[in-house]
Amino acid sequence: MRRLPLVALVALFAATVGAFFVTQHLKVTTPLIAGYPRPVPGVINPYGGAKCGRVDHSRMRISFYLLHRADDISVYMVDTSGTIVRTLASGRHVPISRRVYFSWNGREDNGSVAPDGTYYVRVALRHQGRTVDIADANGPIPVKIKTIPPRPVVTDVSPSLIPLGAEKVKIDYKGNDKRSGFVILYRTDLPGKPVAVKSFKTKWNASQATWDGLIKRQPAPAGTYLVGLNVTDAACNTGKFPAVMPPAPGTTRGAGVSVRYLAGQPPLTPTPAGSAAPAYVDARGAVYRWGLFRVGSRKESGHGVQRSYQLKVKVPWALGAGLYHLVIHSGPHATDVPLVADHPGHLHEPHVLVVLPALTWQGQNPVDDPPRDGIPNTLENGGPIQLSRPLVNGLPSGFSEEASLLAYLDKQHLSYDLTTDLGLLNGVGPKLGGHAAVVLDGTMRWVPPALAALLRAYVQNGGNVISIGTDSLRRGVVVAGGTASHPTAPRPADIFGATLGPIASGHGLLITQIRDDLKIFTGTSQAFPGFTSYQPVRAVAPPGKVLSAAGTTSSSQAIVAYRYGKGVVVNIGLVGFGASLAKNIDSKELVNRLWQVLGRVAPPRRGP
Repeated sequence: MRRLPLVALVALFAATVGAFFVTQHLKVTTPLIAGYPRPVPGVINPYGGAKCGRVDHSRMRISFYLLHRADDISVYMVDTSGTIVRTLASGRHVPISRRVYFSWNGREDNGSVAPDGTYYVRVALRHQGRTVDIADANGPIPVKIKTIPPRPVVTDVSPSLIPLGAEKVKIDYKGNDKRSGFVILYRTDLPGKPVAVKSFKTKWNASQATWDGLIKRQPAPAGTYLVGLNVTDAACNTGKFPAVMPPAPGTTRGAGVSVRYLAGQPPLTPTPAGSAAPAYVDARGAVYRWGLFRVGSRKESGHGVQRSYQLKVKVPWALGAGLYHLVIHSGPHATDVPLVADHPGHLHEPHVLVVLPALTWQGQNPVDDPPRDGIPNTLENGGPIQLSRPLVNGLPSGFSEEASLLAYLDKQHLSYDLTTDLGLLNGVGPKLGGHAAVVLDGTMRWVPPALAALLRAYVQNGGNVISIGTDSLRRGVVVAGGTASHPTAPRPADIFGATLGPIASGHGLLITQIRDDLKIFTGTSQAFPGFTSYQPVRAVAPPGKVLSAAGTTSSSQAIVAYRYGKGVVVNIGLVGFGASLAKNIDSKELVNRLWQVLGRVAPPRRGP
């Protein structure tokens, strides 16, 4: 009789275990929810996710219906630990086979945005005593929050310098979340903001792409390009490289590619007439033809055909100092660069030294120096720049103005010697001392402190400086080790202390003589018609004294000559003055008088 309770207990235990397994089997094998329930989209950005196609990624949506029987349900969003972060419905009565809809904006019950991560949709059926996660054959279906966009980076572009018909360009990148993206090719060497000129799609799960060197099915024009990359993630967040355009300095190292078919690199210091000037020609290994022409002349002073990178150009001895064009042709391409010749040293030196702004030539030369970040290195952009590099656009901006003065001097047989600002700075070629006057031909935009000191000392000791060009002598720069760096912003006053105003244009008033104690306007009509733009000199630094001036009013003077120490500084701020020498009689007479008044006096003793 005692064994009966034990038997009953065993039977009860067996029944309980059996019921448990039956229940579990039912839970696994009996579907409770139908209607292809699936969270869409599977990745969201609660902070205003964008639309990719027709899909709104700012919230998740899901719908389903109940099988077998109606019930009161609760719907939750849970994290990977099973903790409820948001209740979407609580005790909602759902009839059988009626589809119900729910959405989640990625926020928790307290209203804050849930952290980036993985979440699941959980449904509780109150009367059936069951809880199920929305799942498929692979398990619970995740809903991901992703608020941080991809951070793609172009790490390398090879080769970084390509010619016509070059091998394809390999682009390495990372940070694309193994997703496809778009390579964006920006042209950066043109005036204004960078311009997108081409885009193409990358492959999924890739970290490398190839550019075929073509734009609009044609070989890319010569210039500087930045390789960008846009990647959109599953939440429709788009990450861009570079993050901003134009990019901050140093943020796109290695992402630049330059297309160069032909370029010349002349010396930026003078070569004595009769000697060979060491120039370099980048024709991408192709044969090229070259010719040498003195400005203002169509007669060829030398020519040749060769292939080597280094080119020795013999500068004519008989013509003395002068400015030349070195014209180069290779296949369908051509370029033209300046070449400077100074006076043969064994001959009598002219009293006037003309200085060309080679530092400005290179400062505005849009070359992408190593490590090739796709942004041209210019002093306009803040530098630094390498001084030994090709002039990729041929003749520098402003060259025609500078050449016009020298062509006029040659035509009028007004003797001069010739150098550049870098020649003076490096002690190559003629020096300031021994010349009665120094003509700064063109805009000398950046002046290293050492050169500024040389020019000031020269005038204070009795020399004369004639500055022809606007926006000149107001910016500093550091030149050392073959580079120019740390350009300064324009100062109100130039290196001689003269305060310059902004370019005045469209005033409609005639520029006329105001005073002329120095007699530099003698022989002119005492007026300068044809000039509608100029940069006025507003004041000169004390104890400087204005000797001669011309302008629209006494407070707006376009031409000013003033005493500085023992010497004289003349500032000609007429826009287009050099070009005017071809036809403007008054411009011609002004140059002639400056040579007579300031260029034929006894020069100061030799010094700097």
